Amino acid sequence: MLVSSIFVMAICCLASGDECSVDDGSCNVNINFQRKQSEVIAFHARMSTAVRSLAVRQTLIFDTKISNHGDGYNKATGIFTVPKSGTYVFVWVIRMYTAEHSIELVINDTVFGSTFLRAKNGDDGSVSNSVVVDVARGDNVFVRNHGSLVGDGIINNNQHGKSTFSGWRLG
Repeated sequence: MLVSSIFVMAICCLASGDECSVDDGSCNVNINFQRKQSEVIAFHARMSTAVRSLAVRQTLIFDTKISNHGDGYNKATGIFTVPKSGTYVFVWVIRMYTAEHSIELVINDTVFGSTFLRAKNGDDGSVSNSVVVDVARGDNVFVRNHGSLVGDGIINNNQHGKSTFSGWRLG
């Protein structure tokens, strides 16, 4: 009986995937909640300059990478290519000046979220949204101008605020 109890506790410890030991019939598990840096998938990028005009469905380029753990974000194209399947959070913030734009978060060819802001007559404002979604390895995630509404005005980026695009994998 004692041998089978120790065996069950050892399996319990091994199943946890963390440091463990079986001493005098008890299972001691030391859990390390910090992920290895190589396991983290997260990015944050911002625009470095103002965008004065956008075409329909034009991808926004967030050309300054602040972080890019997992190397999924391409600052030249503005596209995040999912390196590992899972549930992700994506957040985008768009700052406008005397503008009116509808901005979409797209995964492959499907719109998963959108924002709209009208900041006219010298007004300045920001609009943001977030999406929690399951994506597969190789999916392309990006922020673009609306599919049929051109919009007008400036997407602003200066010392008072930046337009940003971020994402990270949950657990």
